[in-house]
Amino acid sequence: MKHVRFEPWKGENYLTSGFNGKKVLVIGESFYCSEEEAVPTLTKKVITDYLAIRNGEFCENKGEWTNTYLKFERSLEGKETYPEDSQRIWNSIAFYNYLQVPMSGARESGSAIDYKNAENAFFEVINDLQPDLIIVWGVGKLFNNLPEDRWTWGDLLKVDGWEIKNGYYQLENDKQVRCIAVYHPSTGYQWDWWHKVIKGEL
Repeated sequence: MKHVRFEPWKGENYLTSGFNGKKVLVIGESFYCSEEEAVPTLTKKVITDYLAIRNGEFCENKGEWTNTYLKFERSLEGKETYPEDSQRIWNSIAFYNYLQVPMSGARESGSAIDYKNAENAFFEVINDLQPDLIIVWGVGKLFNNLPEDRWTWGDLLKVDGWEIKNGYYQLENDKQVRCIAVYHPSTGYQWDWWHKVIKGEL
């Protein structure tokens, strides 16, 4: 994947059993790190660090950022999760950050050019991973800046009266991949409510 700077995390069971029998790809927005830290294996390091922290192992990267991953995994399960659940869940799914340039801080946001430059990498990733479902973290900027090429909007989808943004990407082999947007799990994310949305797609 020649355009991909940050290689995706692919759980060891992603291609075989997946999550609930489906290959689920989760798309975040960006990494907040220095240029020196922006290595191809950064995504894998973040998930590995998260799982180590959940297991109670020492990790210099420990911090509040882990709550983002914890809340999201609970929205997949629909219940409180424990370290053994975290291992199973993240080894069943794939994760990828869309922007291929690092952000210097949590308040920094990618430019229109950053989003445009990430399109080729995005298509390389989804064509390689062949997901059945893409879950996008962020109903605003990230979802709204995903590529329009090979995209078809889905039918109106409402849960408890709230409209859920959704559609399909067409892969090079003509496979139609379902795509939905959820709130970013870092803030204002009620995992039990979002489970109602996600379970309808699994």
